[in-house]
Amino acid sequence: MLTAALCGCTVAATHAQEQLTREMTLEREYDPTVQDANRVNRLPEVKEPAVTKRPIDYSPFTIPAEPEREITVLPSGDTGTEISHGRRRGYFHFGGGMYANLSGDLGYHIIDNARGQLALYVTHRSTNGNVKFPEEYGIDRRRAKLNDNLVRLDFDHAVGPNATLNLGASYGYTGFNYYGRSFIHPLSSMIATGDTATGQVNQTVAFNFGLAGTGNDRFGYMVGVDFRHFDQKYGWTTKEDGIRENRVSPRFDLSLFLGDASRRIGLAGALDFFDYSYPQFYNHNDSTGYRNRLEATATPYFAIENEAWRLRLGANVMFVNGDSLTVFASPNVSVEARVAERTVFYADALGEIGSNDAYALSRVNRYMDHSVGVRPSRTWLDARLGIRSGIAPGFQLDVFAGYRVTKDATFFIPLYALPTGHDFMSYSAALQTDATRLHAGAAFKYAWRDLVDFSLRGVYNQWTLDAARPGLAGGADMKPYGMPVAELNADLTVRPVKPLVLTLGYYLGAGRYMLGDIYQEVKMKDIHDLNLSGAWNFNDTFGAYLRLNNVLFRQHELIYGYPVQGFNAMAGININF
Repeated sequence: MLTAALCGCTVAATHAQEQLTREMTLEREYDPTVQDANRVNRLPEVKEPAVTKRPIDYSPFTIPAEPEREITVLPSGDTGTEISHGRRRGYFHFGGGMYANLSGDLGYHIIDNARGQLALYVTHRSTNGNVKFPEEYGIDRRRAKLNDNLVRLDFDHAVGPNATLNLGASYGYTGFNYYGRSFIHPLSSMIATGDTATGQVNQTVAFNFGLAGTGNDRFGYMVGVDFRHFDQKYGWTTKEDGIRENRVSPRFDLSLFLGDASRRIGLAGALDFFDYSYPQFYNHNDSTGYRNRLEATATPYFAIENEAWRLRLGANVMFVNGDSLTVFASPNVSVEARVAERTVFYADALGEIGSNDAYALSRVNRYMDHSVGVRPSRTWLDARLGIRSGIAPGFQLDVFAGYRVTKDATFFIPLYALPTGHDFMSYSAALQTDATRLHAGAAFKYAWRDLVDFSLRGVYNQWTLDAARPGLAGGADMKPYGMPVAELNADLTVRPVKPLVLTLGYYLGAGRYMLGDIYQEVKMKDIHDLNLSGAWNFNDTFGAYLRLNNVLFRQHELIYGYPVQGFNAMAGININF
């Protein structure tokens, strides 16, 4: 199957003959019906004294990643402190450590009353230290640079007894260098050495508008539109501009209650318009780049919700034009039913368009080569079922399984470029093929009083790919490159005395494969990430923490060719005001 990765190699030949840690800053995609609170550093609601945990934890060096459901290459974490925000308007977190690692967060509710809220959020992550490479790469150390920032302003306002207006704006800046090893093109006898010092820059400007009906009106509605601009400073060389991408996304959800508020019918829809521009250097072959396109999804549905169960019956009708012109459908069905006093059965059958736009790919792999377009993925079925049970006081068990079918699923491999025509050589390319993924797993949680919290989660993934391995060693079955076969997350939190919180976290990602030099398949080192942290909360205003990362002194890669930092420590403070 012709892949974007192979196109990338062809382009390189034509013109020249190209951590472990967790995600630092996730920019929230606006959805007026679901505030996506788990994807952005947000102030806790002032009216609710409960803490809103941030999913982003400090780690020594990161790729921005938003993992697929269950395929959690990076385990989620907490803030390194459990200091309660209470009813305060703002927070400030700041920490520094080895490798010139800095981590900071600031949030403040400028306005917070019964009519609405105006909130500002700022987050920063950076590093500038030397990372040691595996001996087989023939490289001792290289300086890894990252400067990742996000500023967001959110405004919510009640415009009537049953309506809420939401406005938002954000700016993201990510500076980094291509510090990874270079990979030799199969047709080249030369050694590929790229520019590892010059900093690449990704910038994002986004705005959103939404109006949603609330309350018990018989008619419910949500209408909104998002705009996002993404650009990259450099192309293949520092003399060329990078890609420019604009995305405009109108959305709506209209529903009508039947009888009482427990039943309703509705129609939801989403459009995504993509507009691209490339520098002249890229216009060598228009068919290889991203194409302007329209994606559309319409979802009629029927929903029931009461104390015993929730049911949604619907279907997605989806359309993608451009090179990937197609119309397809998927179910949009979900059910959650209480089968016993402490036991809930749940199941989903969904589908979606995976846009694979330049911005989205850059958030998963910042080292992506955007000169070659990636086709949208089409998921015909994403099914999941499970049973969740509070088997005893303090115990919770979740057993689940799922099956996903995707056309043009995307995996990342190194881009094998020739050492002429490129300043930056350590690119990643997208390899696409039809794929199915079967997964099964279980999660266990235990809490004892307010002293001990323990969680354990394991997932096994089985992939089937409809393609042979590309390149000179073709003929063998392709693997889901970079994706783990088995994953394990374990977290233990202990509060031996009231001001002190001790946390141990462990993540295992095993069974990952990759294409190395001249398309030879290699097995990547398993990820064993163990971290320890301690936080001392002096009062409800001030706290301090110490965190130790990569305690096992492991040398592994999350993105192939980019080793992570070794053992390191960070200390910081947390202030609520």
